[in-house]
Amino acid sequence: MRPNTLAVAVLALLSGATSPVLAQLSPGATTTPAPTLSTQQKQTAVDSSTQATVNTTANVTLPAINMVIQQTLLGRSITGQRAAVDLVPAHRGQAAGDDAIGWQAWVQGNGGNSSSSLSVGGYNLGTYGTQAGLQAQLTPKLLLGISGSWQGSSGSMNGGFSSTNSTFGGTLYGGWQFDEAWNASATVGYSSGSSTMTNGLPSYNASYASSQWNFQGGLNGYYKVGRVVLSPAVSLLYTTINNYGYVDSAAVAVPGRSTQLTRGSAGGFISLPLDGWQPYVRATIEHDFAMPTGSEANGDTGGTVGVGATIPFNDTVWASIDGGYNSIGRIGLSLWSASARINVRF
Repeated sequence: MRPNTLAVAVLALLSGATSPVLAQLSPGATTTPAPTLSTQQKQTAVDSSTQATVNTTANVTLPAINMVIQQTLLGRSITGQRAAVDLVPAHRGQAAGDDAIGWQAWVQGNGGNSSSSLSVGGYNLGTYGTQAGLQAQLTPKLLLGISGSWQGSSGSMNGGFSSTNSTFGGTLYGGWQFDEAWNASATVGYSSGSSTMTNGLPSYNASYASSQWNFQGGLNGYYKVGRVVLSPAVSLLYTTINNYGYVDSAAVAVPGRSTQLTRGSAGGFISLPLDGWQPYVRATIEHDFAMPTGSEANGDTGGTVGVGATIPFNDTVWASIDGGYNSIGRIGLSLWSASARINVRF
């Protein structure tokens, strides 16, 4: 082989052997970076979990306490055994100055779903929990009680996140019958929670803690129109939630932040005492003067509807069941709840 031919063959061989290396080092070559999550994406996921927690408080935890207060102050005839073929007026015992009922304990289980179809901050979370209470009716017109609760949620959120939350809380509450047809109620509660969230792409996980204060006051009425019972109600709820800062699996420090809900509600119940049970329908209209971060797009005004019943077993034990849809008029929001409760006097 002539020298020139040999040189060309050697250069060709070297070029073929080194071409992959040259391609990797060429100026136009790029590599795909590993996906990352921004701080805003992480905080949006936390906000979604917060919304579900606040919804459970406003639509399940506090309404259960208020219902217990109303059942107690309305008297034995509404919630206990029927005194005769027909129910006597609900305030008969209180108006006559009878002795106070005394102690009462109750326990409730609940479940539901909280979902938002918004493209930013959307979520779909199952909610579940239990709560129990103990109260003393100090006089026929005054009661004080304490309630403990555990509430949880789990599900998915937009952006590839999954979330699990567990919250324990305690609430002090009271009711005062200041008029034959009206009573006032008040609750003060505190809860502490822990949450975890993960994301499969990229591989990501984080845990953080939260706390929540709840304050609610209300006025509740009672009127009879024939056999039908009308129970109007108005209330004002203020909730403040603190999500504490945390360091995630990417070693990034995510700052904490606080948010609030201030909600005014007006509505009530219509019930019909029947032989052995008392079914009802309920409805309220709500306006939020301040909303948790991320909830603004769902709207500040909405309503709730529901059905339920009180079922006495004897003069000291009765059950209550309730189910409802709690997001009428809320844009992209769907909130369902169901509960069952047992009450015992002693």
